[in-house]
Amino acid sequence: MTKLAAALDIDQSTLSKIENHKRSVPKEILPKLAEVFQLDIKNLEKEFYSEIIAEMIYRVSDSKELLTMAEEKANYYRVSKAEQGTIKF
Repeated sequence: MTKLAAALDIDQSTLSKIENHKRSVPKEILPKLAEVFQLDIKNLEKEFYSEIIAEMIYRVSDSKELLTMAEEKANYYRVSKAEQGTIKF
């Protein structure tokens, strides 16, 4: 555990809290985590975000509808941001 904490550049107590589900994994350590365990960073990021979303909605009775709505809003934001980037002077 000491070696893993050092490899992730976090202290041992933080790692212990993460392992015991008393603290979430900080996004900043994902690249190091991927490197240490030879994981694909894109898949690890998907797992990271899906965990956050799951924690937020697990008590909602109709989570599928909620996720559909969130995806529609995410798509809207993507389009809005892309259109804002096309302004030429």
